[in-house]
Amino acid sequence: TFVADSSKPASKEKRGDALVLKRFSGRVKTHWKISSYSSLISHPAPQIELLDRDSDRSFNEFFQNPERGEQESDPQTISDSIDIFSFPKGARAGIFFHEIFEEIDFAATPPADEQLVIDKLNGYGFEAKWKETVRGMIKQVLSTPLLNEGNHLTLSAVQQQDRISEMEFYFPLNPILPRTLRKIFADYGPHDISADFPTQLGKLTFSPVEGFMKGYIDMVFKYDGRYYLLDWKSNFLGMSSADYNKDSIRTVMRDDFYILQYHIYTLALHQYLGLRMPDYRYETDFGGVFYLFIRGIDSDSGAGNGIYYDRPKIDLIHALGRTLIPSFEPK
Repeated sequence: TFVADSSKPASKEKRGDALVLKRFSGRVKTHWKISSYSSLISHPAPQIELLDRDSDRSFNEFFQNPERGEQESDPQTISDSIDIFSFPKGARAGIFFHEIFEEIDFAATPPADEQLVIDKLNGYGFEAKWKETVRGMIKQVLSTPLLNEGNHLTLSAVQQQDRISEMEFYFPLNPILPRTLRKIFADYGPHDISADFPTQLGKLTFSPVEGFMKGYIDMVFKYDGRYYLLDWKSNFLGMSSADYNKDSIRTVMRDDFYILQYHIYTLALHQYLGLRMPDYRYETDFGGVFYLFIRGIDSDSGAGNGIYYDRPKIDLIHALGRTLIPSFEPK
């Protein structure tokens, strides 16, 4: 038997209360968002945050049109050669190479890369004929000295426990505009990076943004007591080692705004190490930045071929931090 509960209050309609439509009088900050290096250099900005592969533009295209496959290669560069310069180009190749270097044990003796390469070639739809070419490239990348300072740093000396792949970060972001970045690099950027880089930054077209900065660092590793960040680049620059010399790489670093990217990444790692290490000091604990253009690394072609290295000045990192991060405290 149903019994009415007389203890419940009468509805508002029965009490005769008038319903009132409340009007929103606040202001929505449409420029408050999660930004990234990709969103700063892309117009229009990508709708999803992506890991950096080859170049952000080609990686975005891969997700928007993944069926392109081998068509990502430039028809003018396709040949019958079986070498690393002839290996298919584009974002799919970039993801392929990134995954290999993420999963391989640099210090393994002998290198346990053969089955990994076979599996990755098959998984990404590349022909098995590329196996030895890819393995040869891996050997060059892992065994070639990265610095010319006498400390003989090679990736084969980096142990598994001393590296982190795909390190994700966030930090709070003040309102910024392209001219904000231009002024920082004009005031604090060394001229040996690129004298016209501040002007190039001023040509960016992103709308005012604030909120958070997000990114993924390909790899952070520790060697001889210092921390380094590293970015893998499989960009195709030409059909010979000479196309990956220092001048060519510096041009790519400037034109694709990779200089901006690694300064943002350095700031993020600087903040992280300062929080995790009570006695952290940039000058003694941070070793620098490597961008490795893996197709061009060849120890027989001269020191530094395919390798970009920089250790940003602490004044520039502090200026970037004061400008970008609310309540930034220099370390």
